[in-house]
Amino acid sequence: MTNASSPDMPTATADAALHVRRLAVQRMYGRSFGLDVEGLDPGVNVIAGPNGSGKTTLARAVTVLLWPEAHGWGRPLVEGTFRLGGEPWRVDVEGSRVQYQKDGVPASPPSMPPPGHRGRYHMSLRDLLAATEDSERALADAILQEAQGGYDVPGAAGALGFGEYAKGKLKETREVEEARGRVEAARSLHRDLERKERSLRRLRRERDEARAAARRRDALEQALAVVRAEQERQEAERTFNAFPEGMQALQGDEADRLDRLRADREAAVEKREEATAQRTEAEARIAESRLPADGLPDGTLDTLRTALQEWDEARTALEQAERERARAAKTEAAEWERLSGDDKEAAAQIDGPAVDAVQSLAESRLEVQGRKAALRALERRFGEADPETSPEQLRRGVEQLAEWLREPASASDGKGRGRVLRYVVLAGAGTVVVGGAVLGLGGAPLGWVVAGAGAVVAVAAYFATRSTGVATETRRPDLEHRFERLDLPTPSTWSVDAVHAHLDSLLQDWTDARLEAAKAQEWARHADEADAIEDKQAELDEREGELADRLHVDPGLSAHSLLWFVQRLGAWQEAWTEGMGAEEKMREAERQAETWREKVEALVEPYGDDHVEDISDGQAALEQLREDQRALEAAHADRENAQQRLDQATEQVERIDDEIAQLFDRLGLDDESDETVAEWCAQFDEYEAAEEALNRAERSVELERERLKEREGFEESMLGATAEELERRKEEAARQAERVDALSDRISRIQQQVEDAKTDHDLEEALAEHQSARQALRRRGRRDLRRVVGQALADVVHERTRNQDLPAVFARADELFRHITSDRYRLDLDRAESTFRVVTDAGRGLALQELSGGTKVQLLLAVRMAFVETQEQGIRPPLVLDEALANSDDGKAAAMIEAVRTIAAEGRQVVYLTAQSDEVAKWRRQLDETDTALAVHTLSGADGESVAAGGTRETGGLRPGRPASPALPPPEERSHEALARHLDVPVWTPRNEVAALHLWYLTDDADRLCRAVEAAYRRWGQLAGLAERDALSLIDLDPSTYRRLEALARAVEHWAAAWRVGRGTPVGRAALEATDAVSDTFIDDVTALAERVGGEAARILDGLRNGAVKRFRSDKVDELEAYFRAEGHLTSEAERPPEAWWRRALEAVSEDLEAGRVRRDEVEAVLRRICDRAPTLKDGSPTETKDGST
Repeated sequence: MTNASSPDMPTATADAALHVRRLAVQRMYGRSFGLDVEGLDPGVNVIAGPNGSGKTTLARAVTVLLWPEAHGWGRPLVEGTFRLGGEPWRVDVEGSRVQYQKDGVPASPPSMPPPGHRGRYHMSLRDLLAATEDSERALADAILQEAQGGYDVPGAAGALGFGEYAKGKLKETREVEEARGRVEAARSLHRDLERKERSLRRLRRERDEARAAARRRDALEQALAVVRAEQERQEAERTFNAFPEGMQALQGDEADRLDRLRADREAAVEKREEATAQRTEAEARIAESRLPADGLPDGTLDTLRTALQEWDEARTALEQAERERARAAKTEAAEWERLSGDDKEAAAQIDGPAVDAVQSLAESRLEVQGRKAALRALERRFGEADPETSPEQLRRGVEQLAEWLREPASASDGKGRGRVLRYVVLAGAGTVVVGGAVLGLGGAPLGWVVAGAGAVVAVAAYFATRSTGVATETRRPDLEHRFERLDLPTPSTWSVDAVHAHLDSLLQDWTDARLEAAKAQEWARHADEADAIEDKQAELDEREGELADRLHVDPGLSAHSLLWFVQRLGAWQEAWTEGMGAEEKMREAERQAETWREKVEALVEPYGDDHVEDISDGQAALEQLREDQRALEAAHADRENAQQRLDQATEQVERIDDEIAQLFDRLGLDDESDETVAEWCAQFDEYEAAEEALNRAERSVELERERLKEREGFEESMLGATAEELERRKEEAARQAERVDALSDRISRIQQQVEDAKTDHDLEEALAEHQSARQALRRRGRRDLRRVVGQALADVVHERTRNQDLPAVFARADELFRHITSDRYRLDLDRAESTFRVVTDAGRGLALQELSGGTKVQLLLAVRMAFVETQEQGIRPPLVLDEALANSDDGKAAAMIEAVRTIAAEGRQVVYLTAQSDEVAKWRRQLDETDTALAVHTLSGADGESVAAGGTRETGGLRPGRPASPALPPPEERSHEALARHLDVPVWTPRNEVAALHLWYLTDDADRLCRAVEAAYRRWGQLAGLAERDALSLIDLDPSTYRRLEALARAVEHWAAAWRVGRGTPVGRAALEATDAVSDTFIDDVTALAERVGGEAARILDGLRNGAVKRFRSDKVDELEAYFRAEGHLTSEAERPPEAWWRRALEAVSEDLEAGRVRRDEVEAVLRRICDRAPTLKDGSPTETKDGST
């Protein structure tokens, strides 16, 4: 080990945290200590102990260990180990002498931060907590001071007296004389101590010899214990060897077991004999059975039962066939009697075609008969028709008479007669038309011809008689002459009336003649059918003769009778066929019944039933065989059961015999040595006691030997020495060991005197005082000059260093402050004004006096650690907190613990010292919920005489400094809706800042949301702050996902901004208290109304006007309205419709939609979740407001 000043080893400058692992304090402040702390954790270490146990000494020892050249605590004796950059280091400090080792090899000291900064690593948060209770200006000054490294240049200048001019009295002579006397006294004391120090080597040697004698004395005492244990073992061995050798295998219950085995054997022999008798009886029953010894063959009973069933079914079928045959015979006899036949066999052979031929003949006969009847009817109607006068001749006569009537007898009466003639002709023609129509409807086509001719005559007569011309000469005589030549009856006179009458008569005759002619023509057309009908009748007679020969039926049957015959023949044939089928069924049933009877007889014959007459015999045989089979099976079962019991009893007898034999063999005795076994068992307790005593004595000897060998003063010769020799040697060593305490006391006193002299520096101080006194006048002359110059220098230093490191310090302080508070707060610096403020994640600025005590503590600690880290040159020493939580409330304590946890999480070791027992539980309670390592070390007794790892487990009332992770549901139950209930997601309205929006609204990924919440990141403002300091990996969030969430948050922000258009700022109690329109009498009621309507000014005014607050005057309502408009709570701008909110949101993320970073349905889902949870926004859901244009 070499001195720290060795120049040949490189200096360690590794960029790593320095973790102290062990710290031992032997001397501090000029007196001895016994502090030794091992197993310090790289994370947080809580060292607890009462006042005076050495906590502060340990904290100062850390400073001595890391900055051994810059302490002021005398000549400390400190040693310790730490790890730096993964390498083990050891440091030994003894006064000004310091030695370093790295990996067991001497090394130069590591490059630590400047010694002037060592105080920044050892702090008491009492001062910080006190600073948080002062005014805002005092707190700001404290933070600025921390940011500058804790240096207060103006304060230091004042403390040094710069700027002051003081006068003193001359006292140099007296001070020099006094100093000279103290120098002489100190030199005399030092010479005396030097003589005592020279005697220390001899005293230490004598003390070492006395200590060796004490260790030898203790070893000899243990050797005597070995001798005594050996004597006890020999006595126990003699007692044990007095028992029989066979008792070593004895268990103590052999006599009882032997009695039980004998009794069990007798019972087993009795069971064996009983089973043998039962087996013999069962074998006799088997032999007496008429069935084979193995019983009926498999399936015999089932086969016999099936055969009987088939036999019974065959008998039933026979009876059914007999009934069918009788019924068919009765029907057949009745049908045959109706047919009156004589050859049943021939009738039965008649097939279907023959029957069809008969039916066809009957139908043809009916057809011919019908045609004959129709022809006879036509003949009766039309056969005698023969007109006497030709219809054509009558027609010409009618025409001539009509023409005669058309010819006027003179020009004066021609018109009247023409009209009369027209009527007459039309009447006659109408009669002809009617007659023809009657004939046509009667079936004569000629009738329609007659009706048509009559219609023609009527038309011609109508047009002919309409002539209005006047003849110059009548033609009647000529027409009369021509009529007479027709050989028709003439009118009685050729007067108009007579001609008219005769014309009517001729018209009737002409109609009758044409009707008769039509009848004659129709009969002539049907007269040829008579011959065809006669031919058809002859053909039918021939077919009838042939069928009569085939069917033996009288050919004189009528058509209807013939059809009846066909039907009856079919019925007889069906009855005949049924009868023949029934006889065939009877024969088949009889054959089947006989077959099954023979089968049953064959099955029962081998077993004594050799003749089976009817089915009852077979059934009786079946029942008997079944009973015999059961009896045989029961006998077999009895025999098997008896055999099993016999085998079991035999096996039990053999097993018992084996156990008895084994028992005697184990004890080394002959068979039938029951009395010996009983005698040994009676002595078993004594034997066990002797054996236990021997084992105990042997273990005692071995234990005492091991203890002897573990003694520091052990010598091999002690093992073989006698008790007398050991006693003698022990007395000699005891006499020599008695001097240890006296020598130790003497050495300690001398060492303490020497150390005190070294610590006090009496001689140096006396010499210094003597020199000071001599230079007093000179110093006094320079003092005033130094004060003036010093004040000027302090002013310059303060001006130049005030803001030197503020930017870097504040950047790191902001980062630490965000990390400690999970990005709920950040630090904002106004460089121009040298002021700063705290900004929340929602963007709200807070003055320092608005911060809670815990947040102020976190801010101060963040600033201090930021300065330390800014000044560090790679190595990060541990942070020591002394009595940090003393007298602080739970809120501040939780905030401080959370800040320390954050610092430790970045790799810096923290040592926390406390005298409060409940603080350990607070540390455990808060850090057990994190991954930060925590080690508890307990100091007990004055000056920390012992250090124990571990600590209490009491639960404190401390709450965590950051929001506790909620009790999340298991992964399989983490639906988005379930998380809303578990996380107690607050309602968000457009009046809130988007930074306060809970992350539940922005993402439906349950796992991602749980990771953020578990890391205490709940709101969008926190997540944005985390991204701002490029720390998204803390919650395992990739940049692309963050950009998507950022786009969704931007859509919400613009959607909310559109919603706020036309809506004033909300009204709260503070706004109502600021106006005279609401007096103290109504302030509570109006405030309650404002809370009910969500702070909307218009609804507050409506409520007041509608009497929501009784006795509130209308003029005050008007005054309040004016106040609301002046303060922006009420606006005249129109509110935008929900469609405008939605368009504004889509416009804000249009680029993201085009780039595919976010989808339209994701924006819809976020806004829908906001509207669903906010009752006042139900009408603003995007699914209810967007239209095709958006």
